[in-house]
Amino acid sequence: MNSPWGIEINILKELHWTRHYLLWRIPWPHVQLMLADAPRFKTGKTEPKGRELESLEDFEDFLKL
Repeated sequence: MNSPWGIEINILKELHWTRHYLLWRIPWPHVQLMLADAPRFKTGKTEPKGRELESLEDFEDFLKL
């Protein structure tokens, strides 16, 4: 949702507020803070960090013993 109306509809559906309540009863900075703190998840593949250690030598090299 990139448009203000899409954000508004999303808030109304999620919180079960009326449009009048959202526009006239809640300060907009509070709404923006609520949106910024809303839980999200990222889609897409992420590369694993690091590499797989396959032997004791790899592990020792990793620890730099």
